[in-house]
Amino acid sequence: MQMRISTTSKTKSRVTALLGLGLWLWAGAFPAVAGAAAPAPATSAKALIEKTVVQVLAVLKDPSRTVAQQRLALEEIAHARFDFRTMARLVLGRDWKRLGAAERDEFVDQFTTYLANDYGSRLERYEQEEVAVVGEQPKPRGDVEVKTKVVGGQNDGAIVDYRMRNGKDGWRIIDVVIEGISLVANFRDQFREVIARGGPEALLEKLKEKNAAAAEA
Repeated sequence: MQMRISTTSKTKSRVTALLGLGLWLWAGAFPAVAGAAAPAPATSAKALIEKTVVQVLAVLKDPSRTVAQQRLALEEIAHARFDFRTMARLVLGRDWKRLGAAERDEFVDQFTTYLANDYGSRLERYEQEEVAVVGEQPKPRGDVEVKTKVVGGQNDGAIVDYRMRNGKDGWRIIDVVIEGISLVANFRDQFREVIARGGPEALLEKLKEKNAAAAEA
């Protein structure tokens, strides 16, 4: 399975490159906040993004860590910041209900591992860009979209927004929107053909195969 971006050829390569930056907690490619104002209240979605920037930077700038150690540390942060279960459910859409409880749990685990394998390898591509957290905007269902902009590097000016939802564990990221392209929507498109042929069970098996191959590489 390969990520397919539905956009023009002119922007396709840029958006593809930004996917790693969009999942900055996996790739380690989320840099310092440019011109950050005073932190928002700790209970806000924007404050969570700002706080996580500081945590990620501390990992990236620690010379005592190997790349493997950085990745493990960043994955730990990611599990505290992303709602991977909601992301997995949104990716499957109505097919989520076709899986039993145990299969849903397994799908979440395999989908999360797939993300880690796909984007974790990008850690060394960090080029000291900065990211300006430029605000937040309310969305349906009580969600909030935290808006950010890349400053510097080859993706200078790119817009990367984080869709946040407030649940029992507080604010969590449920989608990353890169220059108008939803990461969740693109995974849904990527998986559609596999589900059409064999259902969500076939997709689960495909993810397990991909993850097993990555573990052996």
